[in-house]
Amino acid sequence: IYLIYRPGQERLYSRGEVDEIPDWVHELVVDRLVTHGVIPEGFVNSAVINDYQPGGCIVSHVDPIHIFERPIVSVSFFSDSALCFGCKFQFKPIRVSEPVLYLPVGRGSVTVLSGYAADDITHCIRPQDIKERRAVIILRKTRPDAPRLNSSSLSPSIHSSERRHILKAKRSHRKADPDAAHRPRILEMDKELQRRSLSSRQRRHDGDSSENSWRRADEREPGSRYTHDHAPARRVKMRRH
Repeated sequence: IYLIYRPGQERLYSRGEVDEIPDWVHELVVDRLVTHGVIPEGFVNSAVINDYQPGGCIVSHVDPIHIFERPIVSVSFFSDSALCFGCKFQFKPIRVSEPVLYLPVGRGSVTVLSGYAADDITHCIRPQDIKERRAVIILRKTRPDAPRLNSSSLSPSIHSSERRHILKAKRSHRKADPDAAHRPRILEMDKELQRRSLSSRQRRHDGDSSENSWRRADEREPGSRYTHDHAPARRVKMRRH
């Protein structure tokens, strides 16, 4: 719904570039929250669905204050997880610091962020907290004065119809695997461990090969030595003193 430049410089897409909220989101989610007094009627004008696979995450952030009013409401589906506050992320491999606050988020629960929790501390979803597929619908209200991209901001040479095509989600033509969502993914941290293991085995293999080549050289000709790449070296005479 918005394009990220740097914190504080986010912009909403131009009007008409993003689809309207589907009717089923209003009927099954928004209207029920209004009925139970969680949000006032007419508050929500922005809805985003995040679909997390096992090991998925979203890095620490604060929803842009100049873009969205408060509160920020999220509804969780499919599985339990947790929302963490005040974490720091590092990458290659991915690592996350201990949170200032760990908030369990159960399946079917509604989370409302405002005040300090929304404005003065970052929140995130850690990879270790997504053990099964999880979806969350984030409901927000964009500020009427929120900055937007101009029609020419994406590219002056691209027409409106072409821009809509660019912004559409890419679809894969591969046949979907119904069990893929429940199969644990290989995280970057696991890939890094595999690379280190392969590298270590390769170094040991190279060391063994090098030692064997020296031994073969010694057995072949006791009075001469070969270099590591098997190029002949000078014959050296040994003298006793």
